[in-house]
Amino acid sequence: MIPRRHIGNRETARNGVLPSRFRLPAGIVLCLLAVLIPWNGWAQEAAPPPPANENIQSILILLSNQSETTWKELEELNRLPQTKRVQEKKEELLSRLDGINRNFENIATRLQTDDLDAEKKKKGEWFEQVEALTKPLLDALSEVTAKPRRIEALKKRIEDLKNQLQQIENASRNIERLMGSRAPEDSGSQEQMEAYRQHLKKLKQKYDPELVRLNLEEAQRALEVETANTEPLMDTATQAIQKFFKTRGRNLLITTAIFVSLWWVLMRLRTLIAGRKKIFNLPSWMNKVLMTVYSILVLLFCIISSMVTLYILNDWLLLSIVILFLIAVAWASRQLIPRMFQEVRLAMNLGTVKEHERLIWCGVPWRVESIGLQATLVNKRLQGGTVQLPVGELVGKHSRPVVENEPWFPTETGDWVILSDNTYGQVKNQTLEQVVLLLKGSTRKYYSTGEFLALTPQNISKGFRYEIRFGFDYSLQAELCDRIPEIFIKGLPAHLPDYFDTEDPDIRTIEIAFDHAGGSGLVLRFLIDVDGRQANRYLELQNEIQNVLIRLCNEHDLKIPVSQLALNLPGQLPGIQPPPSPPAPETP
Repeated sequence: MIPRRHIGNRETARNGVLPSRFRLPAGIVLCLLAVLIPWNGWAQEAAPPPPANENIQSILILLSNQSETTWKELEELNRLPQTKRVQEKKEELLSRLDGINRNFENIATRLQTDDLDAEKKKKGEWFEQVEALTKPLLDALSEVTAKPRRIEALKKRIEDLKNQLQQIENASRNIERLMGSRAPEDSGSQEQMEAYRQHLKKLKQKYDPELVRLNLEEAQRALEVETANTEPLMDTATQAIQKFFKTRGRNLLITTAIFVSLWWVLMRLRTLIAGRKKIFNLPSWMNKVLMTVYSILVLLFCIISSMVTLYILNDWLLLSIVILFLIAVAWASRQLIPRMFQEVRLAMNLGTVKEHERLIWCGVPWRVESIGLQATLVNKRLQGGTVQLPVGELVGKHSRPVVENEPWFPTETGDWVILSDNTYGQVKNQTLEQVVLLLKGSTRKYYSTGEFLALTPQNISKGFRYEIRFGFDYSLQAELCDRIPEIFIKGLPAHLPDYFDTEDPDIRTIEIAFDHAGGSGLVLRFLIDVDGRQANRYLELQNEIQNVLIRLCNEHDLKIPVSQLALNLPGQLPGIQPPPSPPAPETP
C-alpha cells in the first residue's frame, strides 16, 4: 500500500482509469535480499547479523523509498506536455508503482495476496459465465433443495471463514511485530519513516481479523437456526410439486396444447395437398418430396410457436430447457446427418429402394408397398407377411423391378416338399422367422426360414417325376429296345387302373429308354410324371410302381440280373481232385 495522497494523484495521472497490477520482477527482490541479509559464509569475518525483523524492515523501507522516488518522477511527467512518449512513460511508472505496492504488501504480511486475488477473480468470472448461461434452470433446481443447499453453503462458509481468520490473524501478528520493532538507525529521513509507519497502519486496518470473526459468528448462528427448523423431505417435495403445477405446469400445459393443436391442424391440411384427398395431381416422386418438405416445415413451425408461447408467458425456465434440449439434439445428431440425408432420400422415394419393387430383406424377397417415415414390406406367401420397418433399415439396400409371375417364396402353406437333406413333409407354417414341416407320422420338423431356403426345397405339390432305373439280364438284349418297353407301357395302366382311367389321370406320362450297360445287366430308365394331387402319397406310389415292375417281369419271364463271380480253374491243381466222372450207362 502506498500513502493516501499517492493514490489520489495516481488516479489523476491515469485520467480516472485504474492501472493494471504487475508484480515487481523477482530478480529485484532477490538482489535486495542478497544485499541486506548476510550469508552464513561471511559470518566469521563480518559483524553479527541483525535480527530478521530489522532485515525485513530495511527491505520495506527501501521499497517505500522507491515508491516515493517513482512518485516524484510521475509528478514531473505530469508537468510536461502530454505527448505519446510521455503517456507511455507514465504507464511504465504506474506499472512499476503497482509492483512496488504489491511487493510491500506481500513482504509485510508474508502472504501471496496477488495469487489469491487472481485465483478468486478467475474463479468468479468462470462461475459468472456458467450462471449467465444456465441461471433459469439452476434457479429452478435450487428451489427444490433450497434448505439442504443453504445448510451445506453455511458449513462451507464457516470452514472458509475459519481458514481465512487464521491467515488474517497471522498477517496481523506479522504487521504488529513490524510496528513494534525498532527500525535501523540508518533507515532514512524522518519523512520516509513516517511514510513507512503510515503504510504499516493501512495494512493493519486492511488485515483486521475482527470483521472476519464477526462474520464467522454470524454464520454459525445462521447454521443453528437452519438446522433447528428443518422440514421433512416429503413435505419439501410436495410443496415444490404444488408450486410447479401452479406456475410452470400451467405454462407447460398451454405450450403443449398449442404444439399439438397446430400439428394436428396442419397435418390434416396435408391430406388436402398431398394425401388421398389431394387437390393437385402430382407424380409419385414429387408427391413424396412435397409431403416430406411439408412435414419438416410443420415441425419447425410448431417448435417455434411453442418457444414464442413460452416467451410471451415469460417462463424463462421452460424456454431454457427447450433451447438446451434442441441444442443437445443438434449436437448428438451431428454424426447422424449423412445417414439422415439418406433416410430422407428413401422417404422421398429417391433412394436405392423404391416403392412397388422387389427387395431382399433377411434372405426373403419382399414387395416394397410404401416408403415414408416407415417402410411397409409385403410377402403374401408368408403368414403374417406384412412388416413395417423404420426407413433407416433400408439404408444400404437395393431393390429392382418385379418380374411378371415371379414367385415370392418357394412354397405355400399346405405344399409338400423334399429338401436336400432328404426330408419329405408338408409345409404346416411358414413365417418370416421359421418354417414348420409336418412329416409322416405327425412329426413336426422346424427350420429357420434361412435354413429352409438354403436346403433348396423341391415343391412337389404342382407335380413331380419318378426316375427309376431297372436292370435286365444280357440274355434279353435283343428285346430290350422294342418288346420290353411296350410290355411295361401297357402293363402299368393295367395294374394301376386308379391312376390312369380318369379323365385327368394322376400318372400323366411314362417314358422308357435305355440308360446304360452295367457289369451284370442292361439298365432301362423309367421316367414317370405324376400330378401334384399325389404329393401326399409320394413314397407309397413309388413303392407301388416298383412292385408292378417286378410283377410284370415275373409274368413275362423277364430275367433280372444278379451279380455273379465266375472262376475258371485249370485241369490239374495241387491238392484238388477232379470230381469223379459219372458211370457209363449199362447196355442191355
